[in-house]
Amino acid sequence: MNRQTMISAVVVSGLTVFVGGCDSQQVESGANGTARGMERTGAAIESGSKTVGEKLEGAGKGTKAEKATDATAAVIEKGGEKTHELLDKGADKLRDAGVSAGKAVDAAGEKIKETAASAKEKLGEAGQKLKEVGHQAADEGKHLKEKAGEGLKALKEKVGGSKE
Repeated sequence: MNRQTMISAVVVSGLTVFVGGCDSQQVESGANGTARGMERTGAAIESGSKTVGEKLEGAGKGTKAEKATDATAAVIEKGGEKTHELLDKGADKLRDAGVSAGKAVDAAGEKIKETAASAKEKLGEAGQKLKEVGHQAADEGKHLKEKAGEGLKALKEKVGGSKE
């Protein structure tokens, strides 16, 4: 697996995790599972290349192409070993990336919780202020009603006198 593909896989899996709502343990578990798969794949490639190399050496024994088959077998075996090493290193990097991604997911989750708590607090404050404004408006309405009643009473007295 080349470096760009591996990085892309980690980034895409990180985005998937973020969108899916996973926590850091799930991110790390996924990265560790992928890393184990890479290590097993590397071991299988190395084992397979050794088997092919041995068979190739055996097939070339006693023939004119013995040197060529021995050299080819050695290259195949060495290639399998190197592939295994690279996959093991990639698995280690992926584990590290999983831990980092897990920490980032936890940090993002905490930030979201803080933002939600702050928004809830601000909404509570706004609701309280609206309640206070409502009470003030009701008090002002009562006061205006009393003044209007007094004004009507005074107007009735001027116009026709009081009927009391």
